[in-house]
Order: sequence, then C-alpha cells, then structure tokens
Amino acid sequence: MTGGLLKGKFNQDQVKEIYTKLDNDPDVVSYGTYYEDIVMLDLNEDKLDKKMVVELTKTNLGFDMPSISAIVLDQNYCQLLDLKLKPGQGLSDEDFNKNRNENVQVLVGSYFKKYYKIGDVINGQYTINGFLPDRYIVNNNTSNTYQKVDKVMLIPMSNDIYNNYDSMFTRLHLGTVLKLRENADMENLKEIIRLPENDVLLSLKSLEREVKQNVRDNAYIEIPQLILGASFVIFSVIGIVVTTIVSIMIRKREFGVKLALGESKLGILVQITIENSVIGITGVALSIGHFLWKYSRLLQFSSEFDYASPLDYKLNSPILFFIILVLLVIIVISSCIVYLFIRKLEPKSMIGGME
Repeated sequence: MTGGLLKGKFNQDQVKEIYTKLDNDPDVVSYGTYYEDIVMLDLNEDKLDKKMVVELTKTNLGFDMPSISAIVLDQNYCQLLDLKLKPGQGLSDEDFNKNRNENVQVLVGSYFKKYYKIGDVINGQYTINGFLPDRYIVNNNTSNTYQKVDKVMLIPMSNDIYNNYDSMFTRLHLGTVLKLRENADMENLKEIIRLPENDVLLSLKSLEREVKQNVRDNAYIEIPQLILGASFVIFSVIGIVVTTIVSIMIRKREFGVKLALGESKLGILVQITIENSVIGITGVALSIGHFLWKYSRLLQFSSEFDYASPLDYKLNSPILFFIILVLLVIIVISSCIVYLFIRKLEPKSMIGGME
C-alpha cells in the first residue's frame, strides 16, 4: 500500500461495512484479523525457570527482560487456523467477550511444555488452556514470512479492542487474513476492502506464493555462491589428491617396505584415507568454530526472531549433516583417485632397486 492511512477521514461504521461485505461475499470462505504484541514476563513469579528466562530474553532485539511473542487474534482467525487441539482445550466464546485486563485463557507453543502444564497462569492473567502443534502461521502481512509458534502465545482479542476504531482501522490494512475460493474475483475483493475516497492503494496477495517467489529470487542471487561452493569442492579434491600423491612419493620407502612385508595396496589406501579424514575433520571443526565465533550475534539474532523466511541464518543439525556429507564425498572421490595411482606402484621401485 502507498500513501497515509488518514484515519480521520473515515468512521467506524465504514470499516464495519467492509467486514460485513466480506461476510456476504461468496468468494470469501473465511477471514480473520490479528495484531502482534509482546508479553513481558513478571520476574516475581515463582514458577519462572532460570533457563527459560535466559532463552526468552531477546537481547539482540533490545529487551533486557524475558518476553513472549504474542499474536492477538479474533474469533474468526482462531477458527480459520483449525488448530485441532485436544477436547476441552482451546479458546472459548467467553474469552473473546472479555475486556483487555481480565483473566483469559491462552494457547502457547510446544516450547512451554517443559515449564508449564494446562491450567498454569502466566503473569497472573493468562491461563494456559492448550499447547499449539508445531507449525507456522501468518503473523505479519507486511513481509514474506511465517511465524513458528513453538515460542508464541495466542491471545483471544478482547471485546473492547475488537470494537476499538483505531485498532479496527489498522487491522483492516495490516492484519486481515482471507481464505478465498479458487478463482476468486480479486478485482472485486480489492474494491470491497477499499474505503471510499481513500488514497491508500491496497492489494491482495497469496502469502504462500509470495514466500515461494522470494525463495526463488534469493536462490538466483545465491547462484554465484553455489558456483563458488562447487569450485571449492573440486579444488578440495584436487588439493587432497595432489597432497596425498606427494606424501606417497616423499614416504615411498615407508610404503614400499610395508608392501614388501605383505601389506596390501588396499591397506595402504585405508591408512591414507584415515589420515586425510583426520585432517579434514580437524579443518571442518576449526572452520565451524571460527564461524560460530565470528557470526554468533547474527545466529542469535536469527534464532530470536524464530521466523520461516528465505533469509534464515542457522547452524542446525541438517546443515551440519550436509557439511559432513560434502566432506565425505571429497574424501571418497580423492581416495579413489589416489588408489588408481597406488595400484601401479611396485615395492622394489618404491624401496629403491633390489635393496
């Protein structure tokens, strides 16, 4: 959207009329509204675990106290999510009819299972009535990201906030999620959500397609890095092969004596492969250690956001597995090439004549 929101130009009835039209539009299966919030944890609570306090203190985001990212959602959005919780869990109609400062039931992510159980109260106000399944949900219509809900709290939107004009107006532009029928008339829907004589230009986009497009765009940007990575693998293989062959030539008397005493060429290859593996693993460990030291702030910053986006920076198990896999490929390929060289060697020529 472009231009200013200009809330003073419109009234509450005009905003309500838009949502009424969405209710009656045949292309709209369902819709909901939400806004983001932060719940700062009360450090005076007895049940606060020290480890949890450390993990929820987002220093890189400017917080010096533990906090929980919250998504305050209305009843429509809660139903649209279709969370499939256990019987008796979830948010009730009564929760959406309370005022902002009243005690209310909430849903929290799976991370909190280690520290809380159903019925526990956070900050003396939020009663846990369910744990969310591990998934990603919409929490930001202004960027191509999904919010992972493992450390999130879902709070029912209070009645006074839901009917507050300022909140209503902002949610219309920034916090409305639509579930549409296939081949919905997008132009008609754009006209429905546009306030009369409003200079703000609104557009409807599929978040799924936007994220995928963002992933593709970033993949194209990373092509030079992929070429550089492939070059690294090729030159690593060449480097190991050349170094190993030079090592064999320098140590040819040692290997020649072993072959003369009955050692097989395959045994020599195993010895060289083990030596190269130790050197390779040591190099990878030093590289990862340097990476963790140099980019520790970036990794922590990325983990505190806990979003799914094309620009995640993580060093997790799948990435470490990929690094080890690349190392194994390099060692196996280089060892096979070295074996082709070893099999041509004769003990007497390596020892030196008839010695």
